[in-house]
Amino acid sequence: MSERRSREGDGYANVRKRTQNQLLPWLVIVCASTGTHAADFPAPGVETTYADHTRAVELSRAGNHIEALSILLPLLDRFPEEYPLQRDVVLITIWKGDCKDGLVRFESLRQRENLEPYLISAVGECLLSQNRPKEAHFLLRRGHERYPDDRGLNNVYLKAEIAVRTGTSMIDERATAGLDLRNNNSDQGLTEWIASIDGSIALSDSARLYVRSTLTRSSQSLYQSGDLNRVGVGVRYQIDERLLFDQEFSGDITQTGQAGSTSRLVYEPRDAWRSSISYASHAESIPLRARAAGITANHSEANVSWEARDFGASWSASASRYNFSDGNYRNGYYVVAGYAWYMQKSAEHRLLIEGYASKNTLAGAAYFNPARDYSIGLTHQTNIIYDSRFRRHVDQLLINASLYEQQGYGAHPRLNLRYEQSYDFDASHALTAGAGLARNIYDGKYETERRFYLTYRRRF
Repeated sequence: MSERRSREGDGYANVRKRTQNQLLPWLVIVCASTGTHAADFPAPGVETTYADHTRAVELSRAGNHIEALSILLPLLDRFPEEYPLQRDVVLITIWKGDCKDGLVRFESLRQRENLEPYLISAVGECLLSQNRPKEAHFLLRRGHERYPDDRGLNNVYLKAEIAVRTGTSMIDERATAGLDLRNNNSDQGLTEWIASIDGSIALSDSARLYVRSTLTRSSQSLYQSGDLNRVGVGVRYQIDERLLFDQEFSGDITQTGQAGSTSRLVYEPRDAWRSSISYASHAESIPLRARAAGITANHSEANVSWEARDFGASWSASASRYNFSDGNYRNGYYVVAGYAWYMQKSAEHRLLIEGYASKNTLAGAAYFNPARDYSIGLTHQTNIIYDSRFRRHVDQLLINASLYEQQGYGAHPRLNLRYEQSYDFDASHALTAGAGLARNIYDGKYETERRFYLTYRRRF
């Protein structure tokens, strides 16, 4: 996170100087004598603003941005729909060094088709400085399509292209491979070992082909019929900066009739917002007891999330539905909100509050299947960022306390601890390892859950 904040700050300190030097030659405020104002300012009485408008721009050219805005803002209050006033208030606000306010004022102009290249360039620079590369790329790409020969716009567009490629692994030209090892004993004490291997290559700037294999093994022979031996192949296609489509087909190499497909659509209208919907015709995340009993399920899910561009606050919400082959329908809902109350280069502390609820329609299922259950919890997350010889080294500690209620069994407290170490050894190798200890309750009875996981990523 600290690296992301560092990148966010890159360019912000110099955005005023860059944008002003770049854009001043292009800024033209047409005087009343040209006759252009009649078309640009159709509102009755707006001609009385021409002289003051021109004077404000001249003041801004001389570096008196605050005085210029003190003239333009009252004019904009009188004629709030006049585009030249809106445009120049945005530009001068950016020149003043206030990208945040400049971008807020630009919102009313975002959908216009006739934005000038110098305005697009200035706003694009600001979006990049505010850690909003996808929005910048979308705006600049459309501007580049309209003004392909504008050198200033092309320069900023190139910066956005680099920023998006750096931050989006989807269009990384390098091949990747990964290994994931973990255990799971959340199914009423049953221990299950899970191994996943995956790899991907770029087919184009917008598409990646991936393959993956997932193997699971139960610690008890009674439930080994529920073991998975699945392989899958799919394509992720980045439609544009905002839309991604992922389609996978998978099957079990040891059992017939276990083929399935998973479709996922991700929409990111802004860098801070992300939403997705997905559907899996063969869900792999159902309980081991259900799989051992020959039960299958399809799974649909929708979620939406938001994260402040300084990474200080975030929230997300999701809704999911499992349709089990034994006739059970499980609806689940989850929401979490977090706030970083301490963020420094060497450490971050974050509080998260979360809530969960689910409902099942079938009584007496072969797997843990409460008619209704609810939980509300509080998590404290600590990240320690080390200044080491590695590219990145972060230790994470999570402490979670929650209150869980299952229909018919009352409410009971739960505790969950997790410790993780994460290393980016260099630009090509990354390793994460962690362990957790939880005290959970099923049908009124407490059980201790122990988890371990190891993930390795390689870029070639």
